[in-house]
Amino acid sequence: MSCRFEGAIITSHFHSTTLKRAFYMDVTFVLDHPRLLKLASARKPPLHFHPHQEEYIEVTEGRLGVEVEGEEFVLTPADGEFTIKPWANHRLYPLIPERGSAALQISRFLLSGQETPEALKLDTVFFQNWYGYQDAVVIGNEKLDVVQVMNVCGYVRRCPQKEEPKCYANVTSE
Repeated sequence: MSCRFEGAIITSHFHSTTLKRAFYMDVTFVLDHPRLLKLASARKPPLHFHPHQEEYIEVTEGRLGVEVEGEEFVLTPADGEFTIKPWANHRLYPLIPERGSAALQISRFLLSGQETPEALKLDTVFFQNWYGYQDAVVIGNEKLDVVQVMNVCGYVRRCPQKEEPKCYANVTSE
């Protein structure tokens, strides 16, 4: 188990014997934690994408905000597993209940990624770097640094000759 943002985000990594995934994480947002309240009041995390894998999200308690290609979703346990396709710009973020609300004070979800033979993939190392990046930039008000973004993501990849631009970094800024 590891904690990010001074205990506001708790992650546990585990393996499944039934589904082949590159990683599984149980993630808990502690919605009344001062660090998470500061994060939620700042701005949403940066958009990012994964070129090689689908990402899967399944809310087990509470609610979770998810934005995919500009469309916003509020996921709950009733929604089951939500899939984000490769190359889709997206972000996950906590939905903070209104002050005095009787709503659940945690948001808990399972996060996993499709297995891939690609060397640079969405995995636990990516998320360790991703949360560290958000802590520095979103909470710490450090400026977006292209070199840092490339290090978080591991590379800049040339896109296939489709309708995409010629180059992508794995993170986009707003």
